[in-house]
Amino acid sequence: MIEWLFAHSRIINSATNIAMLLIWIGYLQVLVSSYHRQTRSKIMITRSGVDNLQSRCLVCNMSSEPIYLLSLMIELKTPDDLNSYPITEIEGFEKWDNPSDVDLWSRQGPLDPGKVRDMGSFKEMIAHALRYTKDTDMPDEADWPAIESLEIKVIASYGSENLPVGAKRRFDVKSDHQGWVLRPDAAVARQIRARGERKRLGTLLEEIRS
Repeated sequence: MIEWLFAHSRIINSATNIAMLLIWIGYLQVLVSSYHRQTRSKIMITRSGVDNLQSRCLVCNMSSEPIYLLSLMIELKTPDDLNSYPITEIEGFEKWDNPSDVDLWSRQGPLDPGKVRDMGSFKEMIAHALRYTKDTDMPDEADWPAIESLEIKVIASYGSENLPVGAKRRFDVKSDHQGWVLRPDAAVARQIRARGERKRLGTLLEEIRS
């Protein structure tokens, strides 16, 4: 056995080196994957405790670095239509006791890791969007179309990334004898990380600003 090992020592050493190289490559892949998971953006979109339209829309930055909120979009789905509206700037009719924590009447601004930003009530955001199709400043709920669902989309800048990042979450909207009921259709917000989707976010931002 010893003689066989001596006779084939070069082959054994080569095989051992290759095996060690493969192990280190595996470790490196695990480290790189772990690093990307820790440093990629994660934006949560949720509502306050109540399940009606008076509940507040909350955006939380669960990333490891600060994000800068660039735009907030709302998509309204009715039986006849599906439209998206930018609602980044706070309109005068929206009833806020105080401005946001950056002391600006805007939904834009930096958001540190682990921090939450109050985006206003869902009712006010819907009314804001409906102003694009209504002449009145504050469309009465009785004049609202039959909204089936709404989707909130957050567009943000993150770290040294050239393309914007984002997240979106859909809520089903139902009407009962007590009024409108708002329920999320998924447990958490879907993160927008794919390069193609992020390019479309950049295009969307350009369209909003033009």
